[in-house]
Amino acid sequence: MPKVKHEKDDDEEEEEEEEEEFQPEAKKAKVKKNEEDDDEEDDENADDENGTAVKRNADGEAYFELGTKKRCTVRKWNNNVLVDIREFYEKDGKTLPGKKGISLTLDQYNALRNVIKDGTLDDQINSLKKG
Repeated sequence: MPKVKHEKDDDEEEEEEEEEEFQPEAKKAKVKKNEEDDDEEDDENADDENGTAVKRNADGEAYFELGTKKRCTVRKWNNNVLVDIREFYEKDGKTLPGKKGISLTLDQYNALRNVIKDGTLDDQINSLKKG
């Protein structure tokens, strides 16, 4: 009996392309968790104004904790600066990046930053809260 060949639709191809794009990045950002070192980094890099701390991962990339399992990392990849917002998970005592996330180029980051700074994003959020 001949095998049936299934064609992929455009959505499946796009998802595979997106996953392939981020796989090398996900493998690169392995972070070792050492509680004593984390405490020292928090004290050294704490921003007095709003309490945000700049931390460094094992690759020396700066990151900010956005929650218990989310981070914003600033990294250089293929000679481009990226702002990476991603979920992380723990495995064998190591904190590793997950597949869920997005890497913004500087142009994309600046576009997002501008709508945050001028209040447009907050206006849209507030209009949805009211409705």
